[in-house]
Amino acid sequence: MRFIDTAVPILAGLSTLVEAQNVDFGKVYSAKPQLKSASNTESSTSSIKTSSVASSIVSVLSSRHAATMVSSASTASAKSSSSAKSSSLSKSSNTSSSKSSSATTLSTKKATSSTKQSSSSTQKTSSSAAASSLCPSINNKDITDTKGKVYTIKCSSDTNVGAFTNKAATKSFADCMNACDDTSGCVAFSYVGGDGGNGSGTCWLKNSAGSAISAGTNYVAGFLKSIPSSSKTMTTSTKKTSSSSAKITTSTKKVTSVSTKASTSTSTKKTSSTKVKRATATTCSNPNSILYNYQANYNTPTQFLLDTTLAGLAAAQWYPPAGYSTSFTSQLAGLFAPNYLGYQQLSSYDTSACAAYCNARSDCNAFNIYIQRTPTFIPDDSCPNPNAAAQITCALYGSPVDASQATNIGQYRKDFMVVIQGSNGYNLNPVPASVSSFQGPTALDGVAYSSNIYLGQKYFSTYDVNQCSSLCNAYTANSKSQNAKSSTYTPCNYFNVFNLTLNGQTQLMGCYLFTTSDAANYDVYTTAQDSSGTVYNLTNSYGYALYPQDKGLTSVTWTPAPTGKNATCSALGKAGSSYIDYNGVNYTLGCGYDVQYAADIGNQTTPDFYSCFAICDSGSFPGCDGFAYLGNTCYFKTLAGSSRTPQLDNYNVDMAWMPASYAGFNAYTVPGTVSYTTTTTVWSGPGSTTTTTINGLSGTVIVKTSGSVPAATTTTYVTVTTDQGTASTIATQTITPTKGLTGTVSIVYPTPATTCGNKGAAVGFYSNPVPGQQGVSQYPAFKPEVMKTSVPSAQVTGISYIGEYNDDSHGTYVYGKYQTSNTLSTLALNHVFYVFAGHGTGYYYINLPQADDVTLLWVGPNALSGYTRANAQLIQTWSAPAPATLGFYLTANTYTPIRLWFANGGGYGGFQFTVTAPDGATILQTTPNSNAGVMNSDIVMFPCDTSKGAKFPAFGKET
Repeated sequence: MRFIDTAVPILAGLSTLVEAQNVDFGKVYSAKPQLKSASNTESSTSSIKTSSVASSIVSVLSSRHAATMVSSASTASAKSSSSAKSSSLSKSSNTSSSKSSSATTLSTKKATSSTKQSSSSTQKTSSSAAASSLCPSINNKDITDTKGKVYTIKCSSDTNVGAFTNKAATKSFADCMNACDDTSGCVAFSYVGGDGGNGSGTCWLKNSAGSAISAGTNYVAGFLKSIPSSSKTMTTSTKKTSSSSAKITTSTKKVTSVSTKASTSTSTKKTSSTKVKRATATTCSNPNSILYNYQANYNTPTQFLLDTTLAGLAAAQWYPPAGYSTSFTSQLAGLFAPNYLGYQQLSSYDTSACAAYCNARSDCNAFNIYIQRTPTFIPDDSCPNPNAAAQITCALYGSPVDASQATNIGQYRKDFMVVIQGSNGYNLNPVPASVSSFQGPTALDGVAYSSNIYLGQKYFSTYDVNQCSSLCNAYTANSKSQNAKSSTYTPCNYFNVFNLTLNGQTQLMGCYLFTTSDAANYDVYTTAQDSSGTVYNLTNSYGYALYPQDKGLTSVTWTPAPTGKNATCSALGKAGSSYIDYNGVNYTLGCGYDVQYAADIGNQTTPDFYSCFAICDSGSFPGCDGFAYLGNTCYFKTLAGSSRTPQLDNYNVDMAWMPASYAGFNAYTVPGTVSYTTTTTVWSGPGSTTTTTINGLSGTVIVKTSGSVPAATTTTYVTVTTDQGTASTIATQTITPTKGLTGTVSIVYPTPATTCGNKGAAVGFYSNPVPGQQGVSQYPAFKPEVMKTSVPSAQVTGISYIGEYNDDSHGTYVYGKYQTSNTLSTLALNHVFYVFAGHGTGYYYINLPQADDVTLLWVGPNALSGYTRANAQLIQTWSAPAPATLGFYLTANTYTPIRLWFANGGGYGGFQFTVTAPDGATILQTTPNSNAGVMNSDIVMFPCDTSKGAKFPAFGKET
């Protein structure tokens, strides 16, 4: 939470308090500082959004598209068609629409020499050879894949066009050629996976070729060059054009109602007659995944470019996110820049969210955030020009960017025109130097100020943070000297350093001093005004906190913060013990433990474990209530509400957390009582029905009674969900009705990787060692831990449901294994699996409606090892009066291990089992009174990436 204090002139003189202490702050500017050369750079970095500019962009893209259509319909040689298209695109961008036919003719003339050069310089090879040699040996070579299609391969390259879909590559980049072959509209791809194109990865498929741009060694770009001619007879001939003696190589491939002569004619009339008119959209069945929810009442490219609401989003972000500098704003084009690192969709125009993606990569040094006119459905032959939506894209780059590189005005996808609005660019700042005895630098969102803790300021001609630290130390020394006979003095514990800029040019380095590191919570100023009215921007803001913090006490006994060997976790206590830090905040120690891949909010380098306490306390990372320490780095976390218990770690990780907000080792067993609200509605069906839903710890009971349902007067929406996404976020798209009052909300949920043979769950079959003792309430005699080292009679992997039922008189199949009535009466089943939190962060629910005779459940680390009846988190027995339900809080896209034991003590037997997502979706459910059920793709036996979860021990070898 930011605290806004009363504003003060940033260039005002020092406070009376500072002057009274005789601190030499040098010259303090109470008027406008002496300016360095500062031309008005703003005008060069912002687009002039006029209707003429928008019309020009649309005109250029339209003429390119028209030229492409003519080129594709001509009967020029198949060998030259690719080059002709490329030349016509280049030509048409500088030619008026009235000259488009001429441009196409000229491009055809150029195609012959271009094709000859290409055929002499490009070596063809087969896809099998590509898979064996890989990059860089196949760079710039033509690869023929298994279907006879030819792709030009570019190693260490990406394309400058966004993908319209993606597919998995299991072995190498060669899988992307096959994926492109099988996907309608695909003409290029980018493989991102192993170095040189070897290994599994992702194929990003493109429906516009674009051009190759430099990327990492784990990137491979492919461009479709030609497709097999099938059974068509191909011959060649040469013919002179009417305007030149140059020979043109043409194909006599048969085209209905178009003669060979017409195809080589330079006549404008005959060229234009070969244009292909695509059919209007008839069937749009492949919805696009668009996260930004913005509905405009228009649908043309020009209107999109002139949309003031979208333009305002970019204009409002002129100030850079923490740690970055603004390079340009409000352009009508994206970047064509080197070292492109990929992109992410955003749900809002959030520069801080985009910066977070960049910060997560060590090779990222800049990003471009922009709004793109995007089709609501993926265009194809049956859906060439669907309705438009606005997509917000965050593109990452390995090199600094500037406005001169913002030249990507858009392209066509079939007949749909993509244009760009609100394009802003930001460069990562060089990180200032570290300072002895101070923690930092920590990038701030603005310049800090609060009158309660403010001490003074000074401006320097050079950006040197050591000048500011010396100023802070001098302030404390002077305060101690003046208060030598007092028990207290006022220390400087924090300073904020920043640039004062005018028209993009740095004027001075500012330095603010504070009594406490809490100043980081008051970084609210982004501009300042001097006495003459000149407005300055405040940029490159970083904070430094003294460690340990100086309490300002001279005669009162106090214990300083430990350092060195005394600052390690093991020196402070052991796992589970309580510790009160230097600031009086109570923590629980977790020496040797970690909560991986969950709740991280930031990190900072520190000299020791104890240093993490002070930073978490300071508010530098809002919401911090715990941390993990590894390799001189504190990883700060917001653990409140989490039900993930710390896990014993083998990588020298230590952690600590505030017990008031996080239950720690008991997180999984924290009870959560669900409160229900009942509502009554009318429905058109017979009788009455009751539906119960749960959201978090709030439930709703909906009672529907039969009656007359009023006619609909407003639009209602039907939600359609799909578990098949490969992205890391949930994609939601609202499709408004074209007829009637019923629309559709399409939700695509992320799913776990299943390329390692991990689908479903695993189960081991055992004979219950304590039959006949189930008559005692809760069946206490059954203790599954005694069978940990027993070899099961059978085991099955990849089961697609969980549940069991038998009627004590007939044999039946359980998970595909036939069981007699005798074996069924004492059957015990040990199930293990992981739940992938693909339906987002929130409460996931396990429900055991009934068991005959007992089921026991473990969620988390004990499911993998160390499970006993005593530490089971959920037990259901034949004598239980109601279903047993456990709600556990998971972070999106994490894996959680689960173990479920079932045992029958004799006679009838069976159990039912349900897992429900936070949104109410069914992940797993038993079909009552049968050996059947449903299970979605979020259930796996283990994660393919073992760093996200270990495999369960083999049955018979459990611990």
